[in-house]
Amino acid sequence: MCGLKSTAFVIIFGDAIHNFIDGIAVGASFAISNQVGIATSIAVVCHEVPHELGDFAVLIESGLSIPRAMFLNFLSSLTAYAGLFVGLAAISVDSAVEILLAITAGMFLYVAWLDMLVHLKKESASTNDKWYITLSLQNIGFITGFLIMFAIGWYEEALGSL
Repeated sequence: MCGLKSTAFVIIFGDAIHNFIDGIAVGASFAISNQVGIATSIAVVCHEVPHELGDFAVLIESGLSIPRAMFLNFLSSLTAYAGLFVGLAAISVDSAVEILLAITAGMFLYVAWLDMLVHLKKESASTNDKWYITLSLQNIGFITGFLIMFAIGWYEEALGSL
């Protein structure tokens, strides 16, 4: 990654790992059933669109040209296919699908809470009396995401008939 600032390198490398884990989640979900796979795919797309746009903005802010940022973001996205194949290959190993789904769910929760705590700490350092507003807004977003995932899971059977 010659000529990249450390920020751009960390974003691309972290995004590649993140996309690999997304691919594992989708592959393992399709290994369970088409309905679970579709539900997980919808959730991943809803999560990835703003995530990739944010990464793209950070890459441009770090000094990359738009074409180079798009290309590197595209390359890091290809690791999702490798993760997909790992998740699909888990069909042949007893209980591997459940283990992969548990690991990816834990990693998603870890990343979400870590991101919230970093922003909360930054907010509390700048304004000591407004930290509860940030915490409330972040938890509203987290709970909203949870409820959307719950609704997708609840109507999972209906997704299979599409």
